[in-house]
Amino acid sequence: MEVLKDLMKDSNTHLNTADHLAYVSYSNIKDNKIIVSIADNLYKSLLKAVEAVLQYERMYKRIPPYSENFNAKLEMFKTKCAPRYNLDNEITALLDNLRGIVDQKKELMENGKEKFIAFNNEYKARSLTIEKVKEYLAKSKPFIQKVNEIIKEEYDRRIREY
Repeated sequence: MEVLKDLMKDSNTHLNTADHLAYVSYSNIKDNKIIVSIADNLYKSLLKAVEAVLQYERMYKRIPPYSENFNAKLEMFKTKCAPRYNLDNEITALLDNLRGIVDQKKELMENGKEKFIAFNNEYKARSLTIEKVKEYLAKSKPFIQKVNEIIKEEYDRRIREY
């Protein structure tokens, strides 16, 4: 149970950091590098929340053991966990997109004011702007809140049992 609490604590911390960077720090500093930091924190937040749900499901043996690699976790979450809790599958696409950005953060190139561009192996361009990360934040907050509720219900139930 402590693992779930720790995962959600980390998830909430990264979400709050991303939110603060997007709505306070960026508006005061206007440094484009903050955009990448927002994406990184948001990615970490979503990943920790997904891991918490996976751990919760494994705790009750509702899902089989899974590999620790990102794609295996994401696939298990998308096929087994998201439908059970009526979680939006758009989050898995967002998480996959953020992973691509975070993995390429060293290759991101500033393109004018308030925009970064990265190219994947197929030379497909991917852009990152402050508006886009704010949109990602808006999509992520309800998901993180729902996962918090799932984990809190389990924690409250365990306390009542003791």
